[in-house]
Amino acid sequence: MTNYQISDWRNMNMVLSTDMNVNEMIKELYNGSVQSINNIVPIPHDFKPPKIVVEPLHVEYGVLIGFSGSFKGDLLIQANHGVFGAVGEALYGMQLSEEMLDSFSGELGNMVAGGISTYLASNAIETDITHPTIISGNAKLTGFKRVLEAEVEFNQIGNMKLSLLLNQ
Repeated sequence: MTNYQISDWRNMNMVLSTDMNVNEMIKELYNGSVQSINNIVPIPHDFKPPKIVVEPLHVEYGVLIGFSGSFKGDLLIQANHGVFGAVGEALYGMQLSEEMLDSFSGELGNMVAGGISTYLASNAIETDITHPTIISGNAKLTGFKRVLEAEVEFNQIGNMKLSLLLNQ
């Protein structure tokens, strides 16, 4: 399992901001995302190095969860139906019906966002999360300053993309 922990965001050779608080927040958000996936998903996986994106996001299927408090932004988890279904099967020990997939995808979003929020709280960053919103079809998301994107490769299943939409 490859987990890219960020210990000093400034050494990532990315120009983000001169505000150290923003850089520290981004570091903690990413580390919380890694820890949350590691704690929740019982499928062998590797994280690709994180990257910053500023273009609009194109989503075919995913779940969006908002954050408020010290961090204001959103978490978008994207993958195809097969990846969400395989994660659900690994967690619950049975295949999910097509009718249950949206419900499970929202619940997975809640679990990951809750794990991130718990990690942030242990680092004195208070957050709250909103209920999940399922995005299905061909959507374009805009209205954020930048996105911290991390891709998770699940062995023999496919990839899942975690995007933290940053408004700060």
